[in-house]
Amino acid sequence: MKLAVKLTPPHWFVVRAGSVPPAQACGPARRTGFQTSIAVVSNRPHTASHEGAATISGRHGHALARKTQQSSKSATRGDLTAPRRRSGAAGFRTIHTSLAGLTSLLILLATPILAGCGDNGFDWSFNKKPEKKSDAPLTSPDPRADAGVFEGTVRQFAYVGGFRKLRVRGFGIVGALANTGGGDCPAEIRKYLEGEIRRRNSAMSIRIDPKSIFDNPQFAPVVVTAEIPAAATKGDRFDVVVRALGSQTTSLEGGRLYFCDLKMFQATPRGIIEGQALGHAAGPIYVSPFGREEAAATRSDPRFGRVLGGGVLKDDRRLRLILHSPSYPMAVRIRDRLRGRFGATEPNVADAVSPSTINLVIPREFRDRPQHFVDLVMHTQVVSEPARLTRRAAELVDQIVHPLAPYEDIALIWEAMGRTIVPTIAPLYDHQLEAAAYYAARTGLRLGDDLALEVVGRHAADPKSPFREAAVRELGNARASHRAADRLFMLLSDADTQVRVLAYEALVRRGDPRIRSYVVWDDNFTLDVIECDGPPLVYARQSEEPRIAILAREGRLLTPLLYTHRDDLVTLSAQPNDDCVWAVRKNPINKRLSDPIRTSLDIVALIRFLGGPPIVNQGQVESLGLNYTVIVDLLDQLTRDQRLPAVMVLERPRVSEDLGRATTRERRESEL
Repeated sequence: MKLAVKLTPPHWFVVRAGSVPPAQACGPARRTGFQTSIAVVSNRPHTASHEGAATISGRHGHALARKTQQSSKSATRGDLTAPRRRSGAAGFRTIHTSLAGLTSLLILLATPILAGCGDNGFDWSFNKKPEKKSDAPLTSPDPRADAGVFEGTVRQFAYVGGFRKLRVRGFGIVGALANTGGGDCPAEIRKYLEGEIRRRNSAMSIRIDPKSIFDNPQFAPVVVTAEIPAAATKGDRFDVVVRALGSQTTSLEGGRLYFCDLKMFQATPRGIIEGQALGHAAGPIYVSPFGREEAAATRSDPRFGRVLGGGVLKDDRRLRLILHSPSYPMAVRIRDRLRGRFGATEPNVADAVSPSTINLVIPREFRDRPQHFVDLVMHTQVVSEPARLTRRAAELVDQIVHPLAPYEDIALIWEAMGRTIVPTIAPLYDHQLEAAAYYAARTGLRLGDDLALEVVGRHAADPKSPFREAAVRELGNARASHRAADRLFMLLSDADTQVRVLAYEALVRRGDPRIRSYVVWDDNFTLDVIECDGPPLVYARQSEEPRIAILAREGRLLTPLLYTHRDDLVTLSAQPNDDCVWAVRKNPINKRLSDPIRTSLDIVALIRFLGGPPIVNQGQVESLGLNYTVIVDLLDQLTRDQRLPAVMVLERPRVSEDLGRATTRERRESEL
């Protein structure tokens, strides 16, 4: 018979391998795990393919296919970071895609296939007419596929270990609930929590009976999960997710997580093993007020919430470089180069602790941008001679003006070289290729060049620029430049709402003094007020920290108005021509209503009144003590009803701009 192996469409490659008919096939194929189908990537008789790798079905075939794909890509691209490892799948070595290699491979694989069982997924239709060959090349030249841009960088010699999120979990107690809690939970979890309560009793010299907590509907046991950010340092904060245990708890809204140790857990045949505490969590719970309606497309669960910025890391996470080929002289060279480039604020930024490992410490100026630091490390040239760096920078100038150049990687290599290369890249600021001009200017701005600020500022202000949002973020990172802050402040009045939000976030990171900030009841939330032109804007965050921003010259409620919370926690009302708002607060425990309380129509004063601590001073109620969830819901409803003439914007879920970047992806064998 003929064994037909389909190659990169539309080509075929035929190997004659005996004449065993399908009906006489028997069991060995099942025992070997092959599924009798082969696809080997090649479209020319004497050339290796650049399009993929051999694909062989079955438990051995999948591993061999992956190995072939890695080998093909490494050979065609010259990828210096490809792992130099032997395949562990069925003892196969790297497959070379020459004609002879492919033929030998096919003959080798034909034996288990021809001994296979019947037509077990195999296509026996050998006599299909081959499609007409195309004379067009497989791919057009693309400089982005050329790994030569990384020649001489740290990436050529090492990869990053420890740069990944770390999943942790724990159990805790939520209190301050409006009788919506319950104490039911698995027995082993209750035993653990009772022990934690007693331990804290001893440490704090107090006496709380664990039974009284589990029997009280104002408390609820919860499971807490979180992802500790990559390269986080001691004291860094992160969000945690809280979910009620058992069935008695109906809602966590208004609750507070009192304590929780966050640990790694490992499932073993003997049960679950818990590690040491890597962090702890506590704080007010934010339960999304949206999606509660029956007709909502996506329903929210009141038994599920988050503590924004409620997790705290106990110790620095380890970050390291691991050399592809262990060599202490190379490790020392890389260490010295990194210390020379980044050691001004962190002398021990790199430490060669072994021939294969270099420990890294994130410098102070990169603590809130660890991804940026790791990118720069991986793009740092190992050589340090100024003449060689200048020559390499000039070579990259010639490369970046190509329409398909690897702009991001070239810009990072320049930035890692340091300020001395600014004169080399400055002529590109006005280049006709927009991408080349922007990335060169971005590099210049990061290296402190004032001329580059003008170029990045133009992109930030240009509604048609494809780099607009990225340019706004860059202005926010230029913290030593007052002119960058002024440009950001001007963008607060832009017609694009997203640009206004980005400008606000950038100014907050800079600590701009033109933002008036009010801390409302300790950790309840922070209220920012920025007087600027443009339509009034209300912005609320849903990650990292509870924070509300009012961007407006003036913000006053319109009358008449009526707002009632879904659980009647608060009611606001005003008649036409009223110069105030009347608020009625319901006690969530005993359900009693307060007398009407007079407050201001000014939105800033109203928010501070609603969210402040519930204090009565000389018979005067100063604030109502409503939580962040209620305040966000109230602002959203008032803007929808047009009683607050503003646009309400909720923070969008954030996606890392560097997701999937090969320079910082950690290999699976690296563990914390």
